Amino acid sequence: MCILPVIMAKRITKSNAAPKPSGEIRHFDETNLARLGLISAQERIADSYTTWKTTFDTNGHAGELSCFSPEQVGGVPHGVDGDFVTALNTMYVEQGAPTDGYVHTTAYQLLQRAGFEDNGANYERLTNSLRRLTVAKYVIGRAWRRRGEGPNGWASVTFSYISQIRQSTPEVRGISRGTTLSIQLADPVAESIRNEYTHPLDIAFQISLKRPLARALYRLLSSRKHNEHDPAHPHQEFTVLVSDWAQDCKLTETETYRIKRNLQEAHDELLRRQFLKKVEYEGRGSKATVRYVFGSEGDPSPEPQVLESPLLQALVQHQVARSVAVKLLKDYGELHVTTRLEHFEGMIRTGYPVRQGAALLVDIIKDDGGKYVPQKVAAPLAQTVLPARTAGPSREARSGAATLTPVVPQVAAPAEEQAEEREFYALPVEVQAARAVSTLKFLLRGAGNEGILTRIQEAVLSGTLDGYDLIRQAGRAAAELKMQEFVDDLRLFAGRP
Repeated sequence: MCILPVIMAKRITKSNAAPKPSGEIRHFDETNLARLGLISAQERIADSYTTWKTTFDTNGHAGELSCFSPEQVGGVPHGVDGDFVTALNTMYVEQGAPTDGYVHTTAYQLLQRAGFEDNGANYERLTNSLRRLTVAKYVIGRAWRRRGEGPNGWASVTFSYISQIRQSTPEVRGISRGTTLSIQLADPVAESIRNEYTHPLDIAFQISLKRPLARALYRLLSSRKHNEHDPAHPHQEFTVLVSDWAQDCKLTETETYRIKRNLQEAHDELLRRQFLKKVEYEGRGSKATVRYVFGSEGDPSPEPQVLESPLLQALVQHQVARSVAVKLLKDYGELHVTTRLEHFEGMIRTGYPVRQGAALLVDIIKDDGGKYVPQKVAAPLAQTVLPARTAGPSREARSGAATLTPVVPQVAAPAEEQAEEREFYALPVEVQAARAVSTLKFLLRGAGNEGILTRIQEAVLSGTLDGYDLIRQAGRAAAELKMQEFVDDLRLFAGRP
């Protein structure tokens, strides 16, 4: 057991506001993960805590649940691992819940979405969490709920939460600010989110909680508060045996007084923040129970429901997850969504190549920057190039900011290249930036440092650089054996002579 003092992960300062009423929450989390408590609520564990196993009643039949994760990765998933899981689930929904299960992001964005400050210690925590979530193996027997399959919809599944990770920096070097990540969620998790087995979760409130245990308890209790049969009217209270609750939280304590002491600080924070109104214990020993009474926000005025309209059905037919489609209609309105859907279908009719139609459609609906201009979908967007090199530039010129020069291609590209180009521009800008940096990382083979790649990534995200044109220039430089000149131009652009 580690006896070093615990150093809290630095988090972004948040307000102390009470949680939103359930009807006003716009984010959702996957319910199986929370209901089964796959991430131990404990803030810290011994590396030797490598396995746990529980059995319980699931809708009248015996369910089994176990986890194994070796000492080399710090034992079973726990603590802040749950924060990163929630962030990934949220980003997966925001990116259109694609059927391949991938979330495309950067280490910086993932850290921010989980509520942590941008510093080296937190990148190390992220590295360790992703490693655990990739290695830890869950075996679930007749306890994984498959929504919409009736009373027999309880499946047996085996998976690691993360199936694979593609990253722009070698694994041995860990993750840093400029690292781009493509993270594939386990099939059962991604499928469950697409099938809307989810519950409301106030992400802003969650990341504002101080301790990992309070955040984990909030996630667990939110799944219990959710009323699957009548979502507009959440449960007002929840009572459970203390021993069973310790199992749900995956605590190592077995004695009632130790369990109560372990949870006390988290209870105090959730009471103070008004998510809970009461926490009451009754009984002793193995018969002891804990009763949670949720705060007054637990019985809000029901939110107007989005009916099964033809527009909603049309979005679902294009493989947009229903929960995502409902949120788009609520956030943007029927007129806006109808207009964007018609534009999307027009693009498809004109032969616009698409791999993930749902992701493209969601991006078109959300776009507020004019990226998808009606009736010009087949034309290449304005492109930029790195500044042309001049003979013998001075040191002062090299240290100055580079000016980007827009250019228009002189010769029409072959059909295959045009299709590839259109597909690239159909991606969300975050994914474009990730692809550009990942490609440069491969082509440069160590010639460009992290600072340059970070600057390039920021430029693509801001629209200063065109990611596709950058990739094309890099490929041309490699083919013409002019990589050193290309690298020098990158350094000039990044202000690093």
